[in-house]
Amino acid sequence: MSIPENIAKAITRLCYSVRSEAAQWRKENQPELDRLKEEKLVAAAELKKRLELMEIRFKEECRRARMEEERQTEHFAEFLESIDEMKANMLEYYGSMPKPIALMIHHHAAELLKQAWHSPDAQERLHMQTRFTNLMLTITEDLTELSAAGGQKALPEKTIAFIQNNEKD
Repeated sequence: MSIPENIAKAITRLCYSVRSEAAQWRKENQPELDRLKEEKLVAAAELKKRLELMEIRFKEECRRARMEEERQTEHFAEFLESIDEMKANMLEYYGSMPKPIALMIHHHAAELLKQAWHSPDAQERLHMQTRFTNLMLTITEDLTELSAAGGQKALPEKTIAFIQNNEKD
């Protein structure tokens, strides 16, 4: 026999041996392979179910967030409208008050509202809400005193003092 024939036979025997061993291994481990295949299918089905649930939850969270933002926007618009009404009332009740002062008070109230509404820090938001509320109470107090006094004041003095004191903070 020549060397190439010997090499060919050796390679053939090697291939046969590898195939035999692979077939034997497969035969011995087939139950385990079947079990692993089944587990893979079950895991894939569970994963698909979890992903579907996550997608549903995400969509619902987005819907709720959108609804909450719309509601917050409506409330914010109501506050802005009330600040506009407050400015109109001040101009009406304080007939001799220069319009720039009413605009300054209006602007200050609007800025406090924006800061109270949009601050990412909860502590800061609460602080600004308190300042906004105190300003509105001071304006109300000035208007109440004016109507009790029969419209004799030229300016909302407590409101102006409140704004000046808060500018120092």
